[in-house]
Amino acid sequence: MLNLNKANQSGITLIALVITVIVILIIASISIYEGTDLIKKSKIESLMTNMIVLKSKSKVIAEEINAATWNKTEEEKKAKFTDENTYAMQETTISQEQANQLDSDIQNAEYICYSITEGTLEYMDFSGLEDGENYIVVYKKDDFTKLDIVYKEAIPYDGESFYTLSSLQAKMEE
Repeated sequence: MLNLNKANQSGITLIALVITVIVILIIASISIYEGTDLIKKSKIESLMTNMIVLKSKSKVIAEEINAATWNKTEEEKKAKFTDENTYAMQETTISQEQANQLDSDIQNAEYICYSITEGTLEYMDFSGLEDGENYIVVYKKDDFTKLDIVYKEAIPYDGESFYTLSSLQAKMEE
């Protein structure tokens, strides 16, 4: 009988093994959830970075056009944006939902929208941007240096949908 007792005391009990497996499963599920959340946040950060770069490069284009057309009409300035040999932007429109998220300085004024094209990206030296055709630059009509960037598809974040750089930045600052 003494021998049998000794055999039962050596080794891991079934209860200890089950508890260990449960703890490992809990740790794994937390890690997977956190990892998925980090991946989502990194994708949003990547989109925001692309939007910020596009905004700065679009502002440079606006400055170049203002310098070249300072004494020209509004139509002549607009024609410069769509010039195939330089900027190659295409005039477009945005939805009301997208317009509602524009920077208030632009939203409360007249604005003009241009789609980013491959030619535009080449001019900006940003041709590595995979989904460049999904971005729209919205310029304030009477001051092209005031602009916002719109992403055509909704960007889900924190239970809401975002389209513009300014609305995403405002949400991140909260």
